[in-house]
Amino acid sequence: MLWLALWIGVLAIGAFGVVASANSLRFSRRVAREVRQMWSDSVEPIGIHRRRFEELPGLVRDYATRAVGGRELAVQRVRLRHGGTFRPSLDGAWLPIRGEQYFVADPPGFVWWGRARIAPGLWIDARDRCVGGRGSMLVSAESSFTLADSAGPELDQGALLRLLGEMAWFPTALLDDRYVAWTAVDERRARATLRVDEREVTGVFEFGEDGLPAAFFADRYRDLGGGKSALTPFSGELTDYREVEGLLVPHQVTGHWHVGGQRIPYARFQVERLEYEATGPF
Repeated sequence: MLWLALWIGVLAIGAFGVVASANSLRFSRRVAREVRQMWSDSVEPIGIHRRRFEELPGLVRDYATRAVGGRELAVQRVRLRHGGTFRPSLDGAWLPIRGEQYFVADPPGFVWWGRARIAPGLWIDARDRCVGGRGSMLVSAESSFTLADSAGPELDQGALLRLLGEMAWFPTALLDDRYVAWTAVDERRARATLRVDEREVTGVFEFGEDGLPAAFFADRYRDLGGGKSALTPFSGELTDYREVEGLLVPHQVTGHWHVGGQRIPYARFQVERLEYEATGPF
């Protein structure tokens, strides 16, 4: 009877593997569908209005001139692939993660899909989204068991702040005064306000000696578990700038929560591929 039990166990594991693979494909198709829907309302790239640069605070104007270079058209659609590490709790172990992210500039929005490996053959999928100023988060185990499916004002705020900070990947959007307004703070910092469909968030960019954004700061809602969250100081570190299709953009981003007087990293993403005006998901 032992061999029969073992055989049944092997069959059950195999059957679950088939189901998980099918659900993984279904999850990726859902993300692709959301990306195509987000992009379906986008417009064709428009010319960059350089005369508007003169209305920007000095350090932002200098950044715009350097980051945009001689490019003539504003970016409308972006697709990005990254690797890196992530930890779901501030004292947890670092997990390898791979992700895809898609942006649209008019109106600004994104869809992100990340997969973290927790053990050989075991993974967690997460889809973060901000479309029309509304955020939502979906998390599932092995693409099969829903762990979280959240939306609401706090998700809206967090997703919009993520979008604002990550516009450094397509800096022409940071110069679109229909959505982003800038005010100087001091000689190294400028405040940016993003407004999408009557929803508004504000963060501060800190510029390095090279005139490029080195960090982004904001108070952002952090999930505390048990259905609770709290506004928590957040920062994103932007490094490893490289030129892509005429734009100077960061290729490494590290996210931190500032808790108890400490700056605690929780995400380290390294860009592996970045493309503008893509016609479909990866």
